[in-house]
Amino acid sequence: MSEWIGGRRPVAEAMAAGRQAHRLLVSHTAKPNPELKAIFAAAREASVPIENVPGDQLARLAGFEGHQGVLLEVGERRWADVADLLGRAQSRGRDPLILVLEQLQDPVNFGTLLRSAEAAGVDGVIFPERGAAPLSAAAVKASAGASEHLLIARVDSLGQALRDLQERGLHVVAADQDAPASGEANTSPEVAPK
Repeated sequence: MSEWIGGRRPVAEAMAAGRQAHRLLVSHTAKPNPELKAIFAAAREASVPIENVPGDQLARLAGFEGHQGVLLEVGERRWADVADLLGRAQSRGRDPLILVLEQLQDPVNFGTLLRSAEAAGVDGVIFPERGAAPLSAAAVKASAGASEHLLIARVDSLGQALRDLQERGLHVVAADQDAPASGEANTSPEVAPK
């Protein structure tokens, strides 16, 4: 099974991260610039075939219009687990910083949060398998390639994942857009700091 990554920066980041790539599709109308030339060079170095195709074909395959004339077919994503996220923090010699996302429906918002998480130095991201936006080509594009460098765990139960984090000694802090006021704390066991 394969996935599509669209947009010049996300494609470049996927190549830099060593994501297994099957082929690079480039629109006939893509204007060559230094960024696109670097993508071509990375594809050649990794022996990834390059195909010229009509731009409308890229949009159909990607499922969105913001592909910027390039689309990379990659192997299926390897999802991390909670232990992987904690291991990354340990390898960095610090306490874990993990972003947990719940009920996020918009793929672009998902990607934007991934970009912010990488910039903030999080060790990984956890999101639910059901009831949330998928890590689609649009989300990867909005992440500007951050999704290719972050450890991302897709879990069956966020509640169980949060309990696992707490049992491992992590403090869990939550934000809720529907909270009555920013100064009022929710003291339920799942969100109260230890």
